[in-house]
Amino acid sequence: MKKYLFSLLLISIACCTKEEKPLQPAQIHYVVGQPYQVGEQWYYPEENFAYHSTGLAVISKNQKDKVTADGEYYDPQRMTGAHPTLQLPSIIKVRNVDNGREILIRLNDRPSSYPSRLLELTPKAGELLGISNGQTAKIEIVEEENQSQNLAFEMPNGPQTEMKVNTAPLDTIMVENLNGKSSENDAKKKSDPTFQKALNSSLILKDLPVTFTQGQITGGQIWIDCGSFTLRIYANKLAARIGGRVIYSFEGGRRILHVRSGPYQSVESADQNLDYLLKSGIKGAKIIVE
Repeated sequence: MKKYLFSLLLISIACCTKEEKPLQPAQIHYVVGQPYQVGEQWYYPEENFAYHSTGLAVISKNQKDKVTADGEYYDPQRMTGAHPTLQLPSIIKVRNVDNGREILIRLNDRPSSYPSRLLELTPKAGELLGISNGQTAKIEIVEEENQSQNLAFEMPNGPQTEMKVNTAPLDTIMVENLNGKSSENDAKKKSDPTFQKALNSSLILKDLPVTFTQGQITGGQIWIDCGSFTLRIYANKLAARIGGRVIYSFEGGRRILHVRSGPYQSVESADQNLDYLLKSGIKGAKIIVE
């Protein structure tokens, strides 16, 4: 009997030592972030409410409990995703160009599994978009401008909070309440750490619909975008260096010259050449779909 109890005690101790540390409290907030490097590639996070791009999407390898970059608890069954540069949180529409499926997700994290991918999705979001674990999908992303702006301006540390703190003389500005009484500027209250902590802990973001709609099937080829120029001489030099081609477009009335490598018949070949280009010093190279 003593031997049995001693064995149970050892098992109990082992379980306690292996127990993972509890997650830090969720403190949902607005964040853009500083430039960062993953392997050979640099990323430059930015606030952009009119984002539109193409690339490759995968299902995130991370299946464990974690706190996302904007302070949410990660949930593999929610319609969320990770993007390398957009402000967090943001609302985007994602379309699988090969099957036409469209989903609406909230970006709340930075990618951690696949540095060359434009988007990492939760298993539920990937399932609805028609992607299986280990697969790669060609996608188009269009940001929902109004929803993303509204979300940003409601968030702690968001543009509106920063604007109030930076521009308002906190000791003199008064605001009038609906009951006709005056109080100190709300910005002073929001700058208080205790108030911010309470606000963050009580903030809950609404889940987006767990569904997809059927959009247009356009397909597309895989290319590597190596840079954009306004002068032909620089575009031609880079195209000659990588054995690529120059493609024209017009943006805001200006002619833009894009240097592209491809098209590629497989994701593997595109990944290999992207790695080569990054190591060759073309740090802005990225995979796109056209």
